[in-house]
Amino acid sequence: MSRHYLPRWLTHLLALSAAHRYYPLVVAGIALVATFTFSFPFALALIPAVLIAPRRWVALGVLCGIASGCGAALLVEVFHWLGEEFVVARYPELLQVDTWQWASDWMRRYGLIALLLIAASPMPQTPALLFCALAGVSIPGVLTAVGFGKTAKYVFLAWATVRYPGRFINVR
Repeated sequence: MSRHYLPRWLTHLLALSAAHRYYPLVVAGIALVATFTFSFPFALALIPAVLIAPRRWVALGVLCGIASGCGAALLVEVFHWLGEEFVVARYPELLQVDTWQWASDWMRRYGLIALLLIAASPMPQTPALLFCALAGVSIPGVLTAVGFGKTAKYVFLAWATVRYPGRFINVR
């Protein structure tokens, strides 16, 4: 079974900033960076953030969804700037990945509605964002679609964390 742990510095940052009134903005900043760098699934940070400050679950869900939309728009802009040749040269195996094929097919058929659904789902969104960049999808469209999708996902996840915290705490 794969276990995911937050880095110590991130746990420390959440604990230190929890009492501060800008705590939701700190967590939203983490969401922006996690989405832009696709370094780790942000839900791994959202759940502990909500458990630390359960009364702020709505603000955390909404601000993190918006920040994730901003991070996705920035990432699409970077992919667009790098160009298709650079991306394909660096990641030739990406075109063979099933997730890439699935996201590409959805984006061709349904456009930004597909991106919104991918963002709201547990599916990885990076292949869809890369396809958006290569297809020339508008940055405001990406911001809107991912922002709404991630906001719905994170508000639901925050609500579930507050409502059923025992499911998210590893008790031995």
